[in-house]
Amino acid sequence: MKRPLDNDEQIIKPETDVSSMIPKSFTAKHSAAFNEACKHILSIDKSLLDIILKGDFPLFLKDREEYTLQHYYEKLASAIMSQQISGAAAKSIKRKLIDHFEGVFPSYAAMREQLSKPETRQDIKSCGFSARKLDYIESLTSYFFEKEDQIANLFSDGADDDIVEQLTKNIKGVGPWSAKMFLLTGLARMDVFSIEDLGIARGFSKYLSDKPLLVEELKRTRVAAKRSKIKHKKLNWIIYDDDLMESYATRFSPYRSVLMFIFWRLGSTNVDAMAKTEKDFVSN
Repeated sequence: MKRPLDNDEQIIKPETDVSSMIPKSFTAKHSAAFNEACKHILSIDKSLLDIILKGDFPLFLKDREEYTLQHYYEKLASAIMSQQISGAAAKSIKRKLIDHFEGVFPSYAAMREQLSKPETRQDIKSCGFSARKLDYIESLTSYFFEKEDQIANLFSDGADDDIVEQLTKNIKGVGPWSAKMFLLTGLARMDVFSIEDLGIARGFSKYLSDKPLLVEELKRTRVAAKRSKIKHKKLNWIIYDDDLMESYATRFSPYRSVLMFIFWRLGSTNVDAMAKTEKDFVSN
């Protein structure tokens, strides 16, 4: 009698054909690039099939609208609004801002004009912005207004690292994590991976929880330890070092963005909440 495979042995050779594992009804809803990403990921670890099929991936659906500079501006502005406050508070600020601009999210030209006048600047601040956060929004607005063509070329043709560098250099309040999340939700780049994210770390921990041989391999082949900066009070999951997470994620390149969503799903304890979070994350 053959012994059953343990979860460490679910990892298979990259050349294995896994196309038949994914239902056509699922692939029909998603972009070709996303479907290729799923095949690549499953060729490395077929045990991830169930979590992939838990639901659609809103960011990678076929019917997503064309991206514009206004779309990018709104994404980055929303990211700034969301910093260090609850999701509900961020939505409230955004809703008040849209109401102030008569039902639409303002263009960077309209925002610049109103920020330049003391009375309308105060009206915008009254939507719920702190003085510092309003300064960040003004920095973003000026960047887009003054460098439209440069930004369009950067987002169209620039490498991921160059985009992160330019955003963090030119926009106050946008750090590496925010810039990486914009690569993902704003530009839908396929090879983004953020070790700074708590949800990713939790999902990676759950993923490794039944793969002791893989943990041993990653530790044995590490070049230099790079400690995680993530802290958590609960002791029901292990925070693995950044170098281990980076090393393993590299195996899934050039589709690490999809791997991030998979780890987010693995780290969630509520399927319905997970689906809502993914939808909100993409739409904000």
